[in-house]
Amino acid sequence: MMPTGHSVGIFLYFCGPMKKTTLFLLVLLCFSVAAFAQRQSSFNRFASFSGHIDTQYTYDEGSNTFSLKRVRLAVTGEPVTGLEYRLQADMAGSAPKILDAFLRYRFKPFLNIQAGQFTTPFTLESQYSLLKKEGIDYAQAISRLSGYNDVISERNSNGRDIGVMVYGNLFEVGEDPYPIIKYNIGIFNGAGINRVDVNRAKDIIARVDVHPFVRNLVLSASVVAGSYDNGVNANAASNRFSVGGEYKDDALTIRSEYVRAHIDNGGEKLSYDGYYAVVGYWFDLTDSSRLRPIVRYDTFNDAGVVTTLYMAGIDYWPLAHLRLQLGYTHSYAPQSSAHRNILQAMVSVSY
Repeated sequence: MMPTGHSVGIFLYFCGPMKKTTLFLLVLLCFSVAAFAQRQSSFNRFASFSGHIDTQYTYDEGSNTFSLKRVRLAVTGEPVTGLEYRLQADMAGSAPKILDAFLRYRFKPFLNIQAGQFTTPFTLESQYSLLKKEGIDYAQAISRLSGYNDVISERNSNGRDIGVMVYGNLFEVGEDPYPIIKYNIGIFNGAGINRVDVNRAKDIIARVDVHPFVRNLVLSASVVAGSYDNGVNANAASNRFSVGGEYKDDALTIRSEYVRAHIDNGGEKLSYDGYYAVVGYWFDLTDSSRLRPIVRYDTFNDAGVVTTLYMAGIDYWPLAHLRLQLGYTHSYAPQSSAHRNILQAMVSVSY
């Protein structure tokens, strides 16, 4: 559904003044294209408009606040058969930023190419938008080792980087075909979003997903062979790997991953690793509303400092474009015997 003039006004009210002229022009262009597409439905293949707004409430021992977590605006299209593009910006926070800006071409199911800025193929959970995954936040191992709240602070980049990637599906089986193997392999700067490379090396990131003759089951492994500038060595090692699996059908989701990193911190070799397991089950309340209870166990070893999170939550969609989330997390740090209780709520509107 395309936005009306009233929804445009509401959106701009939430966004506040744009600090970057180019980003403001991008937003203006997106709305102009969307308005035109509303009148010319045949134009949708060239430009399709979408996005979401996430408003969060957090309460714990050190916080009692509302926050505008995300304000996303995206334009996608397929101007030529097989050639697709995506442009996505986030206006939340003090500095609006471009998240996605890429082209991809689908040669064959087994060979596709994508170039620009986009989510790297490391780990299973990082491939999910927060609007579609279970829970309000990513698991610690994903957040800390997949470029969100990363252990290397320069890589806090919403899980994205600039590079080129090939991907595809192999060995399709079944009456309703699905691939036994999916692969992704790419070369990236390793510097995060909207940045040029800071050294002469590149990060190699690869993931392989295997469906062992069961459509809804996937076993996954991914790896990063990378480097970064640690202030002493411009090509210091930052190597990571993950293994995991997921079962997901229309009602049940079960997913678990183990993620580990070995990083050279100025001659000191640091190790990080984490594990999570999450379970959720959908209950259909009406034709247009669904509710999903969620539980998650989540532990992370931050170079010797361990934090374990026990989370229980509710994911409720009363309408197709309205999502309400409520989550309670108990945090335990065994080294200091520290306990924390965290309550979070999120209201998301997609369009």
